[in-house]
Amino acid sequence: MRLEYYTCLTRTHARSQRGTRAYAVKPFYRGKKVTVIGAISLKRVVALMTMDNSMDGKAFEVFIEQCLVPQLWSGAVEVN
Repeated sequence: MRLEYYTCLTRTHARSQRGTRAYAVKPFYRGKKVTVIGAISLKRVVALMTMDNSMDGKAFEVFIEQCLVPQLWSGAVEVN
């Protein structure tokens, strides 16, 4: 069992010698990490993609090529 994935098992209180501070590494995320990326226009949501874990360059390319570009109209401008 890895402690990073079980935040409910981390301690909320600690003791240390008088005049010193107690330190502990505490995980930031409390559950499964989900990334959401989207594109909007003035009138609507143009494209939306969700994925497990973090976004990287390849995933961003997939979003642009497979989700966003097919939804763009003539004269649309993309700013990223």
